[in-house]
Amino acid sequence: MAEYISGGLGLFYVAAGAVKLFPFIPVQAKLKDDFVKFATVFPLKPLGIVPNPTLYMYAVGVIEFGAGVMLGLGSHEQQVTSAMVLFGIMVGGLYTLVSLGRKQTDWIPPIVCMALLGLYLFQTL
Repeated sequence: MAEYISGGLGLFYVAAGAVKLFPFIPVQAKLKDDFVKFATVFPLKPLGIVPNPTLYMYAVGVIEFGAGVMLGLGSHEQQVTSAMVLFGIMVGGLYTLVSLGRKQTDWIPPIVCMALLGLYLFQTL
């Protein structure tokens, strides 16, 4: 069952990362607007670190795309490492949504992803 979870999540994160990386995908314009808001509540802002919204979006996209490939196709160690990295990304995403005061139904996607990543990690460790 763990291989199905890793394969499905890997494919999901490759798609999610690709949307943030490739400008010919129509939804990227909305994502750019969202990342302008996301940068205002960046977790390291109290330390004086405020990212450029476009670079922030590309950095998250690269991490999601790369970790998604590793989660789907990598060795066991790579899959576990990428699942932990993606879990951290989802924690940051949930923090961002809560900090922006978004409605609770917007919290569902990161919570579901965290639950699936946690299930994968629990099964493999």
